[in-house]
Amino acid sequence: MVEFRCLPAVYILENSKAQRVKVGMTINDITDRLRSVNDMWLGLKVTCQICGGRRLVNERGRPPVNKRGLVPQHIVNGIGCPGEGALPLEKDIALAESHLDNMKNHLSELSGSEKGSITRQINTLTKRIGLYRHWEQPVGIWQFSTAFYTKSADLVESLSHEILAERLDKAAPFGEVFCCSVAEATEAVETALNQLGLLHSARKEIKKTVTSEKYGKCVICGNNLTETGACPDCIQHYLH
Repeated sequence: MVEFRCLPAVYILENSKAQRVKVGMTINDITDRLRSVNDMWLGLKVTCQICGGRRLVNERGRPPVNKRGLVPQHIVNGIGCPGEGALPLEKDIALAESHLDNMKNHLSELSGSEKGSITRQINTLTKRIGLYRHWEQPVGIWQFSTAFYTKSADLVESLSHEILAERLDKAAPFGEVFCCSVAEATEAVETALNQLGLLHSARKEIKKTVTSEKYGKCVICGNNLTETGACPDCIQHYLH
């Protein structure tokens, strides 16, 4: 593996059909992040109505086990979450609205830090319900576009988001999604790197689309893979 890939990365993912880009950072393999983003985007990883946690309901490339897409069993604060076994927020908001009303009704009985904690939960859930009230299945899929490997990826990411703030997609099902082109996102990241004095020390990686039989075959569509083990026609990345 190339040595610079051991560094944290600011990555740019592209969804050409949705005309969106995602600018984020990771200390792990970008392929893992790409897979997680697509799992959420395609509805394979759904949102619990109660706790808001993301849970994988089915795995890509395998027959569906959870055909109704119900939220699987999970633990929150040491106990089973009441949202398990129910439809996720992507399909229904009734349970979330009931839970919200219940918290509001009991808020006057609380005081101090406990009241503050419940108030924050109310505000978070209210915002979350608003996001999913008129939910429509997003279009397209996400693919890797560009990555910048640098020691201060968190600072670069934060400054990049400030530069692109006016282009933020507030209706996206997760954060860091912007209504701009890859070129604009790349310029924002490079501007941030330059302002932080990191441009010349950063290492840039771009999507490789040249395929060949020697790199193997995609197990989904059968097409040739790229040198990095990616299938340009699918969302999988096979070699690590």
